[in-house]
Amino acid sequence: MKNNTEENIKTLTSHLFREHYGKMVSYLSQKYGYYKIEDILDAVQESFETALNTWRFGEVPENPFAWLYRVANNKLLNKIRQSNIAQTHLNYLASTEKDNDEYSEKEVEDSLLKLLIFFSKASSSKRNKLIISLYFLCGFNYSEIANALIIKTETVKKVVLRSKETIKKFSEIYDDFQIQTIEELSHLLKIIYLLYNEGYKSSQKAGTINLDLCFEAIRLGKLLHQYHPKNPEINSLLAGMFFNSSRFPARTENDTWISLENQNRTLWNNDLIKEGFYYLEIAKQHQQTLDKYYLEALISSLHCTSESYEKTDWKTIAYLYRQLEKIEPYSIAVKLNRIIAESNFKDLHDLLRELVTMENMINEEAKFTYLSTKAHFYAKMEEWNLAIHNYKLSLNYTKNKTDINFINTKINLTKKELENQ
Repeated sequence: MKNNTEENIKTLTSHLFREHYGKMVSYLSQKYGYYKIEDILDAVQESFETALNTWRFGEVPENPFAWLYRVANNKLLNKIRQSNIAQTHLNYLASTEKDNDEYSEKEVEDSLLKLLIFFSKASSSKRNKLIISLYFLCGFNYSEIANALIIKTETVKKVVLRSKETIKKFSEIYDDFQIQTIEELSHLLKIIYLLYNEGYKSSQKAGTINLDLCFEAIRLGKLLHQYHPKNPEINSLLAGMFFNSSRFPARTENDTWISLENQNRTLWNNDLIKEGFYYLEIAKQHQQTLDKYYLEALISSLHCTSESYEKTDWKTIAYLYRQLEKIEPYSIAVKLNRIIAESNFKDLHDLLRELVTMENMINEEAKFTYLSTKAHFYAKMEEWNLAIHNYKLSLNYTKNKTDINFINTKINLTKKELENQ
């Protein structure tokens, strides 16, 4: 790739960062020890900065991961040599240096899963396990994690700083660890789920759908599936991700969202829908109790098989959301999605009253979704001024460019309806 523009190189390195960051951190951790995690993070970060500065003036290598890994590996070796480490360690490095930039894809992928397991077994709260996993393995920055978990950025920073000290004291490497015996599977699945959701709708200002994140989440899910092929939660999560991904081609246009009602369904990817049903069928065969991932996959499957918005089985979808509410009674998103589904067959005034009663439950992070949903209801009821008012209010609670474009489009359409009265 010659004559690279700076923008193209930034885009490429951003893509590679999402795809390879976790693999590089995990493989180098396995190779040199988890206690060197801070040096490893620095070396990996520096390798991407080197790529950004080097590739602008030449060709991008045929195998970018191999290039990045070699640079990170060399930078890490330099850091180790410069530190006050035991002479025996230096001798060991010297004896193995000729093989230091060699790796196998299987070893890299296994190391990623092993580091996920290490984080899942850390003596920490579930929330903190998610924070450190998303930071160290998925390349999430502080603000991305804060948005994904709906917590303060400062809280994320404190957890990450504390976790660095904990990880540095951990010197065991899981050489003989049996991945088939994973105990905290739910934590691993939640990390994958959050990773996919961040890709599905980026928390960053310029974000639309980040395909890199979404397909990295699917890749991690499939990697986990190799060790637990009949696990219903893994299969349900994979099914849901494939169903949602199938609609990506019709989900956005000109940097704005296209609502489900207006999507061109001929653009939906049938191969991904078939893949979703493959995993959903396995989940059905082994499902013993209803769980979050299974219910969400069922809901997505109904959307994917509906001929049109009007012919969608909204009553079944609303019923499934009610089941999901029993599992996640405090989830604002689940309640809003259920109310939206019910708006297709229930009295709008009754549903709006329910929306209004929820107002005190809405935290800062959920206000954009809540207010835009409220505006949508007023528009359906032809209360145009109230719709415009709530759409405008919602703009105060998003930095996402695609959200802003979507809401501005809604405001303009609503103003036209008002003028035509």
